[in-house]
Amino acid sequence: MKQPQLGKKILELRLDKGLTQTELAEKCNISLRTIQRIESTEVTPRSYTLKLIFKVLDFDGFSSSIKSENSNNSRKNVVRTILLLLTTSIVSILIFKLVSNSNKQSTKEVTEIINNNQSNIKRWMNNKQVDSVLTIYNDNACILNSVCGKIQIRQMMNDIVNNDYELIEYRSISINVSDTIAVEKYKNTYRYKGKVSNQIGITEWHFKNGKWLITNDFFRD
Repeated sequence: MKQPQLGKKILELRLDKGLTQTELAEKCNISLRTIQRIESTEVTPRSYTLKLIFKVLDFDGFSSSIKSENSNNSRKNVVRTILLLLTTSIVSILIFKLVSNSNKQSTKEVTEIINNNQSNIKRWMNNKQVDSVLTIYNDNACILNSVCGKIQIRQMMNDIVNNDYELIEYRSISINVSDTIAVEKYKNTYRYKGKVSNQIGITEWHFKNGKWLITNDFFRD
């Protein structure tokens, strides 16, 4: 309870008790001027003084005021907690979106990475560095849906390079990117057992552990 309601309440309680301002002051052991200023709403008494006055007037308003204040503080604390949680959640969502967007690569960036990978594959195949080629493949990658896993792919590539395989030209026709998947269409020219052939194919790339890796490769002469 605050002024002016407090002063009016003390005046009302004093009159109900049939006490004068002087008598109330004496019972509370405070000055008459203090009682006059409180009832005229000039000042707000300290908690200790207010407790004495209410005790003499047989009114538990002091404890009620404390409970009310505590209740208000409790509600304020709940509101603050809710606002803090909401703010934290919003900030977390914004940070997540910013990080997600920063991790996404543009089509141009992915195209450059894939072209660089294919350039390395051409060099490695022509130098019979099969294990280096396999670093660009997913562990469960498949070629023509029949040769799957790095063990089988290694055997196939070793058979090819041991029969005078040479990748003469590799040309990427198009690369379509959707989040963590890219589909590449390509043409190449190669020599195998002394014969030169042309080939067209589709390679499916997946972004995994920070790298673009081949997951599927389909081709035909």
